[in-house]
Amino acid sequence: MKNNVPEVLYDLIPSQQTMYLMFKYTFSKQISQIPTSFSIDKDMDFELLTKALNIEFQRNDSLRLRFIKVDKELKQYFLPEFRMSSVPYKFFRSTQQQEEFFAKDAQTPVRFDKGQNFRIIFYKNAEGHNGIYFNVSHLNMDAMGAMVFYVDLIQVYRALKNGTEMPKRLASYEEYIQEELARLQNTKKTEKHEKFYREYFAYGGEPFYAGVHGPAFLEKYKKKKKNPDLRVPPAYNPLLDKCNMITGHIGPEDAAEIFDFCRTNKIAPESLFMLGLRTHCAAINYRTDDVFMMATCSKRATVKEKHMSGCLVQPVQVRTIIPETYTFSEGLKEYTRVRTNLYRHSEYPYITARDMSRDMYNYSLIQGPACMMFSWIPIPIDLNSLGMDFDFKFDFKTYDLGRYFTPLYTICSPDPKDKGINLNYMYRIKLSQKEDIEILHENAIKVIMAGIRNPQISMKELLDMCEK
Repeated sequence: MKNNVPEVLYDLIPSQQTMYLMFKYTFSKQISQIPTSFSIDKDMDFELLTKALNIEFQRNDSLRLRFIKVDKELKQYFLPEFRMSSVPYKFFRSTQQQEEFFAKDAQTPVRFDKGQNFRIIFYKNAEGHNGIYFNVSHLNMDAMGAMVFYVDLIQVYRALKNGTEMPKRLASYEEYIQEELARLQNTKKTEKHEKFYREYFAYGGEPFYAGVHGPAFLEKYKKKKKNPDLRVPPAYNPLLDKCNMITGHIGPEDAAEIFDFCRTNKIAPESLFMLGLRTHCAAINYRTDDVFMMATCSKRATVKEKHMSGCLVQPVQVRTIIPETYTFSEGLKEYTRVRTNLYRHSEYPYITARDMSRDMYNYSLIQGPACMMFSWIPIPIDLNSLGMDFDFKFDFKTYDLGRYFTPLYTICSPDPKDKGINLNYMYRIKLSQKEDIEILHENAIKVIMAGIRNPQISMKELLDMCEK
């Protein structure tokens, strides 16, 4: 290390560049962090868990990733080792006390730019559950990276407790960064991706903003600008980013029906949920056939990537034009086609693609056609399904950041507690009311259940259902 600058430095990869852009151009620095918790219904030895955590620091290199400014550019490097002599511990006497504590921490920025890359707390609660709360910089890790961290840490803990062999080591995030930076040098692939996106953004002309709050915001903007043809309002104002979060739930019986449908028809659950959500948005916005959403692509396609922590996720811009004459089955097929094509081009940086679409339609910095961001986190309902011998039940939670840049962020995941499905809706209170989100959830589930029970039902019938 020369003059406090590490010898081996890396540029940010595209997924990290997106998170850094969010951090850099907002006053609310917590929007680029991932606060989650993992709890089990068994007693844990926190002294032994601390020992396991220090082993995890060596197994999981994304925990040793640090950032530094060099000539005004953010660079990254890996510490050769890192240890914590002790970990903060909390005992919560009530569920309310626990929720209030984590809610406050979730909305307190993790300042990776000031040397704090994560906060970790071990806890017990009055229900007898033992847990780990983990709030990490999004440049270090995404939500799936956090889940990989929890599962690996618990496996290390069990190995120490039982005196058994350590689990297979996680794949190296540093190697992934090296490979990703090398891929970006492939100009032929870059040109192919760019051609795809130019054609993709041009098809159908300018997109339409179908907000979860209905068309009033767009109509007000049209009136202000005295232009009835405007299609995209300034819904991304960073000064008005305060959020609330509510959770919707799907019970285990309906969830089992959804998962069976997905397995039988080889459909990704995210396509199904996004079709349900977009149908409601279409219904309340002049029954438009054109709905634009953003979705996160986990980029964990290979076995190696699935066994890796770090930040791999990349947003993609999912625009679907689905006429009322389509059946549910045809609509789902179209959604899957669009999403699959976008995933094939996910190596193309989101920021570059976003700037391309912005230039094509002359949008300001606070304009954008996406009505929401959607994430599907494929949490295993049963850890034994991963080939592990665990004798406990677990729970995984995400927390409200209090601020966000999109009008709505919907995080959907299986619920390991009852084998249902949770949908966390983090919505901008300047744009939407709680009632808007509740009806969105209700109608999306109506559409999904009606569609999987009768795939030949028409989109017109589903839109009618949303309007009742």
